This record gives sequence, structure tokens and C-alpha cells, in this order.
Amino acid sequence: MTTRRWDTDDRGSGIASGEAMVLPVLNLLAHLEREGWVTEQPEAHLLPHLREACSAESSPWRLLDEGLTEDGVWEVELAHVDGPGPQTYRDAIALLSSVAEAAFFVRQVDEHTYECATGQLEGDGRYAPHGHLIRLNIRDH
Repeated sequence: MTTRRWDTDDRGSGIASGEAMVLPVLNLLAHLEREGWVTEQPEAHLLPHLREACSAESSPWRLLDEGLTEDGVWEVELAHVDGPGPQTYRDAIALLSSVAEAAFFVRQVDEHTYECATGQLEGDGRYAPHGHLIRLNIRDH
């Protein structure tokens, strides 16, 4: 018996491997492993953009707190107008896109947590390679 990949799936298997994106993902991984790739002071570089996005009239977000962890992850505490739920994922992607750079990876860890790596890789533009690690922690409002 095949395990369904979603509620209406009757194939149980996809159309290809993910090999077409392996090299770009490996390139991001190589940069993530570079000592010093994660930039300092996300509160100076990223916070103004998140504050602007959260303060927009149509924003579902309220910024509660933020801080940098010892391992370079910038943790952002937020409340969502609906609390954690199905719409939160799309809203989290939209919010993170306000600070996204050329490379952008997002993973939903659970209904309360989203992790993101974003930055410039070698050859992405006029600036030296650098990046940010962001963890959104969604709280009940």
C-alpha cells in the first residue's frame, strides 16, 4: 500500500528527483558552513524592514521581541492575528521575504516556529558573501 503525499494523492510517487536543484542547495550549504558568513547586528540590518512590514495596516503580525543567540540565529518573537494556523505559513513567508536576499531557504519546524537562512552567495552581486539566520517564534496573541 502506498502512503499518500496529500489528501487526494493517488500516485504515491512524484515525477522526478530533486537533482535539478542540488547544486544551488549545495552552494548555499557551503556558504552556511563558512566561518564568519553570518553577519553581525541583525537588529540594524533586518529589524527596520521587519518593523515596517509588521506595522503595515494590512499586516497580521505584531512584533514582540527579538535577540541574537550565541550560534548566530536571530530569534524574532511575533504574534499572529489568528494565532498559529494554516494562514500563518503563507504570512511567515511573506514576512521573511521583506528581508530576503538572493539565496532564501525557509523551513516550518512546527506550527509555532519557522527557520530561515538568507544571504548573498559568491557571485550574487556587488557585495561580499554574507548571510543571516532567522528563527520566527509565533506566540498566541
